[in-house]
Amino acid sequence: MLDNLAVLSLLALAPLLTVGVLLVGFRWPAKYAMPVGYVIVVVIATFVWGMDLINVAAASVEGLIIALGLLYIVFGALLLLATLTESGAIQTIRSAFTDISPDRRIQAIIIGWLFGSFIEGASGFGTPAAVAAPLLLALGFPAMAAVMVGLIIQSTPVSFGAVGTPIIVGVSGGLTGVPAVEERVAALVLQL
Repeated sequence: MLDNLAVLSLLALAPLLTVGVLLVGFRWPAKYAMPVGYVIVVVIATFVWGMDLINVAAASVEGLIIALGLLYIVFGALLLLATLTESGAIQTIRSAFTDISPDRRIQAIIIGWLFGSFIEGASGFGTPAAVAAPLLLALGFPAMAAVMVGLIIQSTPVSFGAVGTPIIVGVSGGLTGVPAVEERVAALVLQL
């Protein structure tokens, strides 16, 4: 049964599907749905993939450290937004953007695309959605439109986010050190 690729694929998707069903279907809060997904990951990793508990614990600690790093970055972005709001700078920004163009489409492009791309390149990790969407909301955009513009701008500049971290990690460090991949590459080279 575990030799079947379809079964293994479904098992690999099970945590994501479970969290999706709990969040969207049952409308559970993330603080309850995510631990359920984590337990499913641990069970599948231990019993299906045969991971040792020490490796599961190490991967869990690594995940917590990565999450804390991301939260630190997003916290800085939210702190910046709160500072702009409390200091009254949002009102100045609103009047400046209204002076540039009263057309909301142009404002969305300037804030969402240009400013969002700049913030993505400078810090990455979802910061544009955390800054651009509330900024658009503060400028008077409807909530759904502000969120959609904030998320849409995430698509293009992501590969350049955090000063190129996705490219640096993914291209130069993504496949190195994996013996199976190195063996396959070596075999292909020898065949040529």
